[in-house]
Amino acid sequence: MRLSLFSWSSLILCTMTLLFQHAIAADKDYSPYPQPDAGYVSDHANLLTDAEELRLERWLLQVEEKSNVEIIIVTIESLSTYQKTNKRTVESFATGLFNAYGIGNMPKNDGLLLLVSRYDRKARIELGKYYGYSRNDDAMDIMQNVIIPEFKRNDYGAGITKGTEALINEFSGMRVTFPWHIVGLAVAALLCLLIGLSCFKSGRRGWGYVFVGIAIILFLLALYFLREVLRHSNSSRGGSAGGSGGFGGGSSGGGGATGSW
Repeated sequence: MRLSLFSWSSLILCTMTLLFQHAIAADKDYSPYPQPDAGYVSDHANLLTDAEELRLERWLLQVEEKSNVEIIIVTIESLSTYQKTNKRTVESFATGLFNAYGIGNMPKNDGLLLLVSRYDRKARIELGKYYGYSRNDDAMDIMQNVIIPEFKRNDYGAGITKGTEALINEFSGMRVTFPWHIVGLAVAALLCLLIGLSCFKSGRRGWGYVFVGIAIILFLLALYFLREVLRHSNSSRGGSAGGSGGFGGGSSGGGGATGSW
């Protein structure tokens, strides 16, 4: 199967980031809570496809880079799997997990956790101390009107993806996008190269050299911007990993919203 430039760029970006994060996550033991995967998404309940997880990783990386808001997604099969935590409700488990991971970059402490417990049929949006209880209504609106309706249709991927996008919009003020300028440069370079080759074939060698030269410049620019994206990808999570919990060092304020289906 042939991959588009968009797919290759996404794959390279997220793969490099995940490999870097894996080394960080492996250095700390978070038991009795689930060990986080190498990234922003720990899908222990296997609710997401590879494509959905890749998309979420890219979104959340972009959000933390640009707004410094750290959003973590964790799915588990059941709270009973982690009895040693002594947390019997999804609210207390989410608070304990949030604090164990240290979600949210300091000093603002405005991280978010989306926890989904599949067989308990419960989900929780847990908020960092920065929010207190002031944003509970916003979290509840996302939970009840975006996430839970999809879960009731057994479309967990859609619920988590749409819910995450809503959290990003509401709490970071961002709309996530793919770095299309890189794709645009690569496409423009390819078009210039094709025009240049056409000029050579028609005998207009002067114009051929001009378009080939432009193509080379555009390709180099695309590679430069891609390198910058990869560099920031590697450094963003690594820079936040020095916190007391291994993420940003934040803690929960007890606020948030719970939903069931």
